Amino acid sequence: MWFRIPPRYGFAALGGFCSGLGARHLAFGSRNVGLLLETGLIFALSGVVFYTVHDLSRWGISRSGRWRAVRIGAGTALAFVVLAGVVWLIWLLEHHAFKLSFLLSFAASLGAAVGSRGGLYAVKSDEQLTEAQELATLLSINDRVLRHNIRNELSVALGYLDEIEDADDRSEAREQAEIVRDHLEALLGTTERTRRLASIWRTDTLQSLDLVTVVNEQVAQLLGDESAVAVRTELPESCVVQTHPALPVALEEALRNAIQHNDDSVAITVRVWRDDGVNLVIEDTGRGIPQIERRTLQNAEETPLEHTEGVGLWMIYWAVTRAGGTVEFDDNDPQGTVVRMQLPERPEPGGSVDVEPDGLGL
Repeated sequence: MWFRIPPRYGFAALGGFCSGLGARHLAFGSRNVGLLLETGLIFALSGVVFYTVHDLSRWGISRSGRWRAVRIGAGTALAFVVLAGVVWLIWLLEHHAFKLSFLLSFAASLGAAVGSRGGLYAVKSDEQLTEAQELATLLSINDRVLRHNIRNELSVALGYLDEIEDADDRSEAREQAEIVRDHLEALLGTTERTRRLASIWRTDTLQSLDLVTVVNEQVAQLLGDESAVAVRTELPESCVVQTHPALPVALEEALRNAIQHNDDSVAITVRVWRDDGVNLVIEDTGRGIPQIERRTLQNAEETPLEHTEGVGLWMIYWAVTRAGGTVEFDDNDPQGTVVRMQLPERPEPGGSVDVEPDGLGL
């Protein structure tokens, strides 16, 4: 399959095609100085494409972005060939026909060179813009958590500390101290979750995970904490995928979200299968996710009027999308929520080292 081929081979094939056009022109053209100059020009443009193979690693572009640059280079070459063909036809009609072989070879090589280099700049700019937009969203989430969650917890804790100072009864002061402890622990949990969210966004490492093992471990942990919850799984024997190390965190958040926002009667179903990619679906029969939160995730940005209540849904969103996958939050029938995660198929990387989630600070 094409996705198993490194993108640099795509640029190499494009440069080889242009060099082949130059060799053909040299082989079948009339021997003169002009032919040598024409062939040298084609080979020089082909060399620009071959240089892109060597230069590709320093651009810091994702694998999908590199393939997109290859497609831009090939598309530009094709467009230049079509344009050259039209120009040659016009010249032919006006009895000023130029050598078609050189014209098409030159146009293809020029288009490949321009498209290869220009495509890298275009993809790099696009990915930097996307990263800036995601960073702005991350900052807005942290700002909301700082202004709302942290401020509220600290205000409550400080209020009870004032009451402890004025309390005459030791048992009353102890109860109020426990309340302060609960709010400070909630504050610590909130800051830890925002730290993990930032860590997920910063990490672009991929890791080999068996989704079946991940699901079984998360479900076992969930049943240990919430024994009254009904969880059903539909899993193959094994399903190994190259994905973001935080995918177990995303699954945990999806399962926790199905429990914490619903009563004990909620039923949860987890499915894993391979189709046009790797699919992980979590269904529940609860109250569902508010439309405004789903719209926020669909737009991939927060505003003062449209934002999520916590950071859990964003953890799911970025753990999947940073691995090149997609995530959808839909209504279940007749009620509840369906979280659909689809991950791309990837070959096992030769000689790469897996990174454990703990090593990433997750």
